[in-house]
Amino acid sequence: MAVAAPPPLLPDAPTATDAVFEKLIADIVSGVYPAGSRLPAERELSRLLGASRPTLREGLRKLNEWNLVEPRRGSGVVVLPYRDWSFEVIGAYLRYGKPDANQPTVARMLVDMFAMRRVVMLEVIRLIAPRIRPGGTTLARAAMARAWQVREQPEYPREDFEVLRRLCEAAQFTPGLWMLNRVSAMWMDAAAALRFAIRAPDDYVAAHTHFFDLLESGAHDAARAHMAAYLDRHDDKLTAALGFSAASETTP
Repeated sequence: MAVAAPPPLLPDAPTATDAVFEKLIADIVSGVYPAGSRLPAERELSRLLGASRPTLREGLRKLNEWNLVEPRRGSGVVVLPYRDWSFEVIGAYLRYGKPDANQPTVARMLVDMFAMRRVVMLEVIRLIAPRIRPGGTTLARAAMARAWQVREQPEYPREDFEVLRRLCEAAQFTPGLWMLNRVSAMWMDAAAALRFAIRAPDDYVAAHTHFFDLLESGAHDAARAHMAAYLDRHDDKLTAALGFSAASETTP
């Protein structure tokens, strides 16, 4: 039975709060406001950003949620060290970061993101593989097909992540599904900042189809090994394109 594709998700129009947040996170990540510095007082910051104070407060609240700033009694809003920032900051770091000697380069961050994606995906596969039953990959195969259809478009990373999310649903692995929701949001943001690097490999469909077949046949270890080899093969190409050695993972 054919599975209908979900309607395309249209990006929400940016709000005034979004604009304030984006400006503030750009200034913090790029070093305009370094760690330990105080943001201007609320009245002055509202004037600088051309925003109302309620809008500014909402932007500051989100900065606080991402551990970029911390309100301190008697000190105002203080910028936290980059080591305290939240996972969600990665996309902004790739867009605006001007790393100093104590911070990783953007290329280093990308290579580490690929490594983190690999670890997360393979561990999720290890946990869900024994729970996939015959026919349990149907929705994942449909997501794979949609990803391939949009392989040259901005929607590709989202559809690609949907493959693993569908497998988590089939296995009823809800904690893993919710974790992937958070990771995928970060990945989408990063992919939007570096769209040139995120493309479907030529063997995308063949590799995933074989992976699904292995899962449904009960060859759990073989399925995980197959996906590990696939990720290694293509992540090595990406790291090399960024000027890193796949063997040493150091810049030339």
